Amino acid sequence: MVKNILEVRDLYLYYKTYKGIVQAVDGISFNIPEGQTLGIVGESGCGKSSTANTIIRLLPKNTYKYEGSIKLNGEEITTIPMDEFRRTIRWRKVAMVFQGAMNSLNPVLKVGFQVAEPLIVHLGMDKSEALDRARQVFEKIGLTPAFLDRYPHELSGGMRQRIVIAMAMIMNPQLLILDEPTSALDVSIQAQIMNLLKSLKKEYHLSMIFITHDIALASDISDLLAVMYAGEIVEYGPIEEVLLNPQHPYAQKLIASIPRLREDKEPEFLPGNPPGLINPPKGCRFASRCPYRFEKCSEAPDLVWINGNHYVKCHLYSEGK
Repeated sequence: MVKNILEVRDLYLYYKTYKGIVQAVDGISFNIPEGQTLGIVGESGCGKSSTANTIIRLLPKNTYKYEGSIKLNGEEITTIPMDEFRRTIRWRKVAMVFQGAMNSLNPVLKVGFQVAEPLIVHLGMDKSEALDRARQVFEKIGLTPAFLDRYPHELSGGMRQRIVIAMAMIMNPQLLILDEPTSALDVSIQAQIMNLLKSLKKEYHLSMIFITHDIALASDISDLLAVMYAGEIVEYGPIEEVLLNPQHPYAQKLIASIPRLREDKEPEFLPGNPPGLINPPKGCRFASRCPYRFEKCSEAPDLVWINGNHYVKCHLYSEGK
């Protein structure tokens, strides 16, 4: 039986703003088995990046509510004191590749030092030893050691993305979180980065969370798929089941909006807009856009398990609908 590297249960993250409380992550649950990748898809503002921030505990000062359980290899990490979390978990066991590589790099420091810096800070290595380790990682990501002496502005977008991946991989984490890692790249460079991630996953038996708007990219690397809508996971399961037989009306519409190469079928338009996360609807949050809406949708739906590892949050599948 495959062991879960990450188990998330009833996770909440709310932000306090001058307009009200933003319910960015609202009671989500999922598992990630060792060596597998969870893809998280959904429209902008649905809570994908906030989910990543809860796991690595990069919480802004206006955090209003942070509750739930996050177990890494069976260890509860939400209750670990922050100083200890920084020393023992962040970057050592869980690392993150942020959206926008240029924003993650210091423009006045050479990229080799930026990759080596966690080894100096967290492991106490001397600079020369840390740079030697960085050279080894550069070779893994397809860059020659000469790039250690480059500044970020001297690199292309694809090279900068590789550098950010190297920064995340330098301490050999067990879980790598990738937030839109290819969104600013052209198609050919996207393919190179995806091939790099797949090779790293295979070589290191690496577990990943892959956040994207692009379902096709998610299908290329993911073993599991979570579909997020308005702060909730509305469907979660093996990638083949969710893509080939989506159960939730939102997942069905999202997948139907993708152009098909081998089918004479027009992409479908998803009408309406997602609700705001300040005072969202009390019932099903997708109800106003759902073609199957009925009276019970005014109540919040429960999770319904289709099978042992595939669930949907929709009244269409509940008993006595």
